[in-house]
Amino acid sequence: MTPRSPRNVPITCLFVVLLGLQTLSAAGQGLEARLEPLVNGGLAASSTSSIQVVELSTGRVVAQRNPELAVTPASNMKLFTTAAAYDLLEPGFQFKTVLSIRGTIDPTGVLNGDVKITGGGDPTIGGRFHDGVSTAVLRKFADDLKRAGIRTVTGDVILEHGYFDTEYVHPTWPEDQLVNWYEAPVAALSIQEGTVMVRVRPSRPGQRAIVEMEPPNRYMNLINTAVTGGGRGAFIGRKPGTNDIIVRGQVPARSGTTEVFVTVMNPIHFFANVTHETFLGAGLRINGTVRLAEKAPEPDWREISRHETPLTPVVYVINKVSQNHYAEQLAKTLGAELKGEGSWAAGSAVVTEWMQKKLGVDGSQFLMVDGSGMSRFNKASAGAFIRVLRYMWNTPHRRDFVSSMPYSGESDSRLRRRLNQEPYARQVYAKTGYISGVIGLSGYVHASSGRVYAFSFLFNRYNTGVWGVYNLQDEILKTIIDHG
Repeated sequence: MTPRSPRNVPITCLFVVLLGLQTLSAAGQGLEARLEPLVNGGLAASSTSSIQVVELSTGRVVAQRNPELAVTPASNMKLFTTAAAYDLLEPGFQFKTVLSIRGTIDPTGVLNGDVKITGGGDPTIGGRFHDGVSTAVLRKFADDLKRAGIRTVTGDVILEHGYFDTEYVHPTWPEDQLVNWYEAPVAALSIQEGTVMVRVRPSRPGQRAIVEMEPPNRYMNLINTAVTGGGRGAFIGRKPGTNDIIVRGQVPARSGTTEVFVTVMNPIHFFANVTHETFLGAGLRINGTVRLAEKAPEPDWREISRHETPLTPVVYVINKVSQNHYAEQLAKTLGAELKGEGSWAAGSAVVTEWMQKKLGVDGSQFLMVDGSGMSRFNKASAGAFIRVLRYMWNTPHRRDFVSSMPYSGESDSRLRRRLNQEPYARQVYAKTGYISGVIGLSGYVHASSGRVYAFSFLFNRYNTGVWGVYNLQDEILKTIIDHG
């Protein structure tokens, strides 16, 4: 996985390739001979590996090892989730979060009724796309209520969250990592990607360190014992099974600001608290309570505003940044849109049926458990990845899909130190993947000849360090670029 960045990211990158049918040359035949000892010898042979390389224009297999063997793919799993979303969701699909009211508004600005926010699984309600301001969308909703003439709400603020189920955390994720951002909870109404950003900076020597939370809230319980001094820095975390944020240790007096994203429990309740605090801070008066509802069937709701997010920037964050929360929100969205059930089971069923019925992938080569690849119960073969990569290359979504992946030598990605010199830089667009004992890399490589190849390198149970696997993968890709 690639560490997340709170900064905004562009939506597209340019990937220019030359296509065209070309005759099989001596260089092409030489490529197979050059790849054979890399793909089937040494490290690859001593690992549980599944590898395949295919020339896109002809479908010719130029290298493979156990291409039908289903292994744990780690974050390469995100390619299945995002490809299926592009192919199956309606053209122009948008994640929607809707603000509605019911009742009457009197001349003094009193709404004699209720306010409702209906969640649609949007993962972008947070700081990533809003200059670090996690409450930007909620602030706009508050402003829209005021523009409608509302200053006081006599009733309740209802959060309608039934678009997804309430299984917020996947049962197969490692329990000892649930406080980390990459295992954030998944909910129809989610803010700051299921986390709170804890910001710590020094004060005066001997005094408590300054701790702030983004978004500001009263739901998380802050326990700060960190002191400004000469230590190596503060520990920032969450007490397992609680919403107690722990900050302890010593913060060097001349250190800068430290920011850590920590997951929350009960994300809908967290969203409710932040909504209430934001509305009050914007000058709205709420006489009722903030309450949760899977479905608010009462009639006469009138839409006031909505926040919409297109699919492409979400896919970009999933593949380029390897953001698990975005991937899981998208997986449950597939279930909600195509099965009427926003669950992991329904989302996995959608992708599995697409793989088997449309792409012809045998069931023994693919098992989807979650959308991000965090679960070790996911299984996929290199051949299954190649099917998806070849299919997506020939769809209208090619440019968006390819450019959503990191490219060789790209700064702020897991490929920044790999193949970052000419003639290899920017010639590989691929999804990275890593969990302990698992390394994957799947995508496209543009050879110097102009040919383009789809590839998938999946390694489990390797007997070397991670850079040993990276170096082998890179050597295969260099060979393809130089001789393909």
